[in-house]
Amino acid sequence: MSQSKPRILIIGDRFVTHDLFRNAIEKQLASIHREASYRIVETAWPDDPLKDVEEVREAVGDADFLVRQVGDVDIIVTDYGAVTKRMIESAPRLKLIAVARGGPVSVNKKVAEERGVRVVNLPGRNSRAVAEFTLGLIFSQLKRIAECHADMKEGVWRGDCYRFENAPRELPGLAAGLVGFGSVGRLLAPMLQSLGMGVAAYDPYVDPQTLGECQVSPVDFATLLSQSDIVSLHARLTPENVGMMGEEQFRLMKPSAHFINTARGGLVDHRALYRALKEGWIAGAALDIYDIEPIDRSHPLLEFKNVTLAPHIAGSSRETALRSADRIAEEIARFVQNEFNVDVAVKSASRVVPPHR
Repeated sequence: MSQSKPRILIIGDRFVTHDLFRNAIEKQLASIHREASYRIVETAWPDDPLKDVEEVREAVGDADFLVRQVGDVDIIVTDYGAVTKRMIESAPRLKLIAVARGGPVSVNKKVAEERGVRVVNLPGRNSRAVAEFTLGLIFSQLKRIAECHADMKEGVWRGDCYRFENAPRELPGLAAGLVGFGSVGRLLAPMLQSLGMGVAAYDPYVDPQTLGECQVSPVDFATLLSQSDIVSLHARLTPENVGMMGEEQFRLMKPSAHFINTARGGLVDHRALYRALKEGWIAGAALDIYDIEPIDRSHPLLEFKNVTLAPHIAGSSRETALRSADRIAEEIARFVQNEFNVDVAVKSASRVVPPHR
């Protein structure tokens, strides 16, 4: 690549905005005495829900419009904006796709790699936000916060929650079971331990010695389900673990236990979860993610008072957005500085994690 300005298409949204991306990129490029030219596309996520855009998943953007924007760009920067086969094939100069999310499912990575286009992404970018949000859901369940709040909004004073049989639980001595021990689990475990909870984890991709070093007990899946007061999912969705929480698994849980999911909706058989709540197999659940999104007033889980529901916001924090823009900008500066020498530039840019983390 010559010293001519690289052409960068930024597909921003209302979380990692195009201004955040551009300001971070300009700052990084200035540090290596380079400039770029920009083309800007704005999308309305998260106000508009994610969808399939042509062959890519969990994306936003009008495919035909985006195809018209890519003709002479060298780099595409995106958060949730779609990067489809048609887009990649319509951009003969394209060398790098920088995706500011943990998994690049909104990018046709196979086509990109076939055409020699590198794809970099940011595994773990929102891990702290998710860990903190999960802790909030645990408090909501064990302290019955959401349940009592909903009743108070309806004018119902829940004095009965001071009865012994209805009283909330304190956390010291309770057992938390983490299904998956990747970046979120490793941040959440010490938070729970600091509150006096014992923590166990099931993750076949993590060495038991690593768990031991974190003072986390390695257990098999059935043991985790049967012994935990809180079962919290932190696994990536793969073809092998779709519906891993089904009827058999919910029946293994304690009747006093709560189920938490801030990972992926596809990990859970939601019909089985409904039965578990309806028939009292478990004490309650807290979900930030669902089988179909967005949910509406007809969703069956809305009938339960012992369920805390959130609109897929566990990964949201201002720090996540700022950090994402900064890390993507660092990748672009490194790429530009090495004049598109991808073998050098991408070694530190590509961060690969095992599928269940």
